[in-house]
Amino acid sequence: MPSIKEQFDEYTDRMAEIRRLSSPDISVFDDANDYSKKLRYNFQRIGRLAALNRDMLDKTLYPVVNSKDVLESETVKQMRNLADSLLNIADAENEFENLDLPISYLISERLLFDAKNKNSVSEMIRQLEREIAICYSMMNMTNRIATHPQIPEFYRKRGIAIGEEFFKLLAKDRFLTIKDQECREIVLTNARFIPAFNERVVDDKEANKKDLEILDWMLEIAEDDFYKKAVPGFDWRYFKFRVLEYYMQNTEMNNYRGFSDEQLKAICKKADEMNYVCQNTPDYYREIIGYSTLPILIARCRYLGGEIDKKLYLEMLMQSYKKRDRLTFSTDGCFYNMLVPLEIICQMNPYELNMEEVSLLEEIYDNICAYIFRFAGDSALSFELENVSEIIRRYIEVPSGVLFKDFVLQIIAAIHPPTYIHSQMVGQLTECFCYHLINKNPEIFVGMPGIENVDDVYKKRSHIVDYAYNAALCHDFGKAFIMDTIFVYGRRLLDFEFDIIKAHPEVGYMLLSNNESTRKYADVARGHHKWYDDTKGYPENVKTVDSPYKVIIDIVQCADCMDAATDSVGRSYNQGKTLANFIKEIKADSGSRYAPFLAPLFDDPMVYQDVEYLLDEQRAKNYERTYSLLREVKDKG
Repeated sequence: MPSIKEQFDEYTDRMAEIRRLSSPDISVFDDANDYSKKLRYNFQRIGRLAALNRDMLDKTLYPVVNSKDVLESETVKQMRNLADSLLNIADAENEFENLDLPISYLISERLLFDAKNKNSVSEMIRQLEREIAICYSMMNMTNRIATHPQIPEFYRKRGIAIGEEFFKLLAKDRFLTIKDQECREIVLTNARFIPAFNERVVDDKEANKKDLEILDWMLEIAEDDFYKKAVPGFDWRYFKFRVLEYYMQNTEMNNYRGFSDEQLKAICKKADEMNYVCQNTPDYYREIIGYSTLPILIARCRYLGGEIDKKLYLEMLMQSYKKRDRLTFSTDGCFYNMLVPLEIICQMNPYELNMEEVSLLEEIYDNICAYIFRFAGDSALSFELENVSEIIRRYIEVPSGVLFKDFVLQIIAAIHPPTYIHSQMVGQLTECFCYHLINKNPEIFVGMPGIENVDDVYKKRSHIVDYAYNAALCHDFGKAFIMDTIFVYGRRLLDFEFDIIKAHPEVGYMLLSNNESTRKYADVARGHHKWYDDTKGYPENVKTVDSPYKVIIDIVQCADCMDAATDSVGRSYNQGKTLANFIKEIKADSGSRYAPFLAPLFDDPMVYQDVEYLLDEQRAKNYERTYSLLREVKDKG
């Protein structure tokens, strides 16, 4: 039997391979047929790898994680290596990615329990450092799901609690009891980290006050001879740089956190201090990651602190945006291509846009889509989603520009082409079902907004079909925020991951409701995983019978299930069902899972033929169009 090291190394290698297989580089394929064939092969390979992963987790890792025994040193070492490998597969360009954060967290919790039981201060400190980083990443990953705030709140509070443990270790009488020089440095470095756990907390005066007090204390420590003597050789200049950077980062998205005017003026002084320090020793600071973003951070703090006006600040934002490198996907590249335009958007009043701002928004959204398409396939998915989710959440729609529906569909196409193709398929199947149902059973559409009788159904046939098609295209918009969870092909989902997946209808409802052009599709997105009789499915508290679009929800729900069940190419490593077998399921569950008007529909040879065409030839065409879309952007470079 392989050693524990070999088993863990193989798990990491398999997870990395699964990530590559599930999102292959479009530029290596000759045509769409080659692309779809490769995806089918890849997902078959993923299935075999996932089976091996499940076996290792069930037989080796989970028993250790769930045990209360003191772990052997070799087991601790190998578990630590596994957690680190899954947490960070960074290279020179992709320093923000992870392979399997949730498993890293489970391992970290177990190792921390073991370190505390052994009364090993050095092991505990090293494990706390690992865990605070994991908690921060887990908080960010789950923060995008606004419908389940208890999940990110758990990791936020856990991260703050760990930070407070570092605070206790900073007390001078305790600090000297830490014999390991490296561990003293770990304590110093991580004690400053608490404010990062409040970066998405809004209008919490106590948290804002406390975070600034923490950063003030960190600057005091940087000048304290006690700590300088206790940690000889420590890079205090870098320490101070990061503390000052934290002050400035607190003001992102136009003071999203809600610091008071007095606090903003204090932060502005720290920005001036950062500017002075860097200008006096530029050779040292120029090599630090984040140095090139300082002019914008400093300008933002000066604007919010009242030192410069909005016009000058916007000019600086625009100048930096125009000079950005469109082909750089490093930290700085993401800052200028995504975070700077986000700051520009945050400065706009969506109800009082002038024509220059309208034109600028169109340019920004086009550029962001192009950047995401080029970014796609890069391993830094989680970091990418942090930025994308904020831009989608704050989308300002203008009639002459890119509609919200089209923008999000492009983002989905870039990040996960199979989900985009699925949305196209569900739209086309829904369109087909509606077309035939209007001919065969028009009364089921009576009661929709503006449809009072059967005559209205016939008169507004095109309106009904168009509405249903577009609602179906938008049904999975909530997945745009959770693609890193969607990508968990390599093992069984954990309970909280199921909760995240099941949140996507509510997230889609929220996003669609925020934009006038898509508000009418929100009910369909929220209800598309509910059974016809509302007895099962999710969200549990939603009753589709209460929606005026109930009939469309039921049609989209069937189309969604049909495509998912019959597709064996791009979203599943299971063999797809035949249409005939799926229709048997519709008939067996008619009146419970599926609407009773659907089963008779498929008895018509013409309907069956149309659906068969969609699932075969049209699906192939959708892959071809998606391939062409992706290839076009890649070829532009």
